[in-house]
Amino acid sequence: MGFHCVDCVHQAARQRPAPRTRFGATSGSGRPLLTYGLIALCAVMYVLQLISGTVTDAMAFAPVAFSEVWFEPWRMLSSSLVHSPGNIMHLAFNMLALWFIGRVLEPALGWWRYGALLLLSSIGGSTAVLWLSALQTPTLGASGIVFGLFGALFVLMRSAGGQVGGIAVLLAVNLVFSFAVPNISWQGHLGGLVTGVLCALVIAYAPKGRRRGMYQALGLLGVGMLLGVLAWLGMPSYADLVGA
Repeated sequence: MGFHCVDCVHQAARQRPAPRTRFGATSGSGRPLLTYGLIALCAVMYVLQLISGTVTDAMAFAPVAFSEVWFEPWRMLSSSLVHSPGNIMHLAFNMLALWFIGRVLEPALGWWRYGALLLLSSIGGSTAVLWLSALQTPTLGASGIVFGLFGALFVLMRSAGGQVGGIAVLLAVNLVFSFAVPNISWQGHLGGLVTGVLCALVIAYAPKGRRRGMYQALGLLGVGMLLGVLAWLGMPSYADLVGA
């Protein structure tokens, strides 16, 4: 039986590599704060929308508004924070899905990978709207982010050998619903879904090792650059705006 120096034990614990998830996040990283924060922010914005209609006008996204991209680029993101005023179910369904998936994905990915997934899914949804929607049609809602999370969850679970049949069915039902029901931006849903899949492929299949986080960051940056190029190419021309 021997004695252990308390300071030596603490130093050894600090030097011991922290256990990590399959995707590189520190295990037991705590509550999904980004998920809860986004839900709270969307709820606050909805209250503000009910108080003043100018909030919706200032934050919604439409391709015509993108003609002011140098002055209002935030619309591609801000549109994910506002929902249809007076339609509480629009907000409720999106927040429920965000809560359901986010509290699983955020601890598995870590805050910065998960944050990048949220950010890029929002931009991806707006980019698809830019290419596929009518110029004057405004879009709003976190559905692009939600579909991005669904797509990411499918890829990440498949890469881990999990059962994905239930997710595939849920995705298929939601996509059919998006195309079949009027006044739903299937373009934003599709763009968010594709972007989420791309992000998840980068995260799941980045080379393993000590530099995996760097490869993941570079891959996600590449997805962001691709979206930037697509947004630039899809920006309406002056002739388009005059015709609108």
